[in-house]
Amino acid sequence: MKKLNTVLLALIGVGISSTALAQQTAKEPGEWYLGARVGALSLDSDRQGIKENVLYQADDGFSTFAGGLEGGFMLTEFWETRLYYDYVQAGIDGAPGDLYGYSYGVDYLYHLNDNFYAGLGINATDVGDLTDAMVRATFGHRSFITDQVSWRVEAGAQRGWELDHTELFANVGLQVWFGEPTASDVQERPVVQPKQAQQTTQETVDSDGDGVIDSKDKCVNTPAEYSVDENGCVKYKNETVREELLVEFAFDSSKVPESAMSRIEDIADFMKKHSQLDITIHGHTDSVGEEDYNQWLSERRAKAVADILVNRFDVSGQRVSYKGHGESDPKVMEDSAADRQENRRIEAELKVVNRVPVER
Repeated sequence: MKKLNTVLLALIGVGISSTALAQQTAKEPGEWYLGARVGALSLDSDRQGIKENVLYQADDGFSTFAGGLEGGFMLTEFWETRLYYDYVQAGIDGAPGDLYGYSYGVDYLYHLNDNFYAGLGINATDVGDLTDAMVRATFGHRSFITDQVSWRVEAGAQRGWELDHTELFANVGLQVWFGEPTASDVQERPVVQPKQAQQTTQETVDSDGDGVIDSKDKCVNTPAEYSVDENGCVKYKNETVREELLVEFAFDSSKVPESAMSRIEDIADFMKKHSQLDITIHGHTDSVGEEDYNQWLSERRAKAVADILVNRFDVSGQRVSYKGHGESDPKVMEDSAADRQENRRIEAELKVVNRVPVER
């Protein structure tokens, strides 16, 4: 076991060299792999195990062998889940022989780019029939030898919550990929044969530079600043635009302040631009006075603003309605004259959903 550290470091060095020379190939959702892994654990200095009914102290440092199998699945473009099972062989501190065990668990990995990833997981690590449930943090690098074969090198740490162990690990792995992407923006390019070179060049022309070749582009000359779908047509999204109207009134008054006319005109212009919209003016009062009187006053305030929209700013009366709420719906709790002023008001809101292009 003492030579394990040197052997595993050599293996990791080979993996790093291989990944440095390999191509970068991002995988898509729906693709999955099976693989083999080999590495080393640096066990906690308190890690113990049982052999022939005797409790022994396990070697610490990177002297514990861990190797096994793994399988993974691409959940999204960035997220991957992985299951693994490792055979574990640890030396005994100060005595001949080994402690045997296993480590198995699940990781969720986030791809920082085409090569580097980081993740969290949980596992159970057993050494000499003593098992600790652990949380694991991983950082790794993966590159592809071919489209279907990849190398990876990774390292990390794990922390137990039952036996309170803190341990490090490092390993290399080889994966073979299977399956078809569930969604992909990758364009298949025809194989160039010598006699077909000119034809192939024509088939891969993308005149408007939107990422969709002309032979598949159903919307030519799309603007460069917009995203497109698989047919080369501009993608759209819904965008909500709101206009709000708030006018405050003097005490016991339904006269609309001249200072509010500019904002009311803005609402009228918005309604003329969006002819499908109607508006309801909601009138309110403070809590001073009789309830019936305040109901009447709130209706007068709402009607006054509605009349200005119709008579002064030429909005069709069929599109304008009003309603009084009296003192029943205060904007703020009344503890002062300033609070009562905020409650003497009319309110209205207009909302329209526009279909706008998605920018790159």
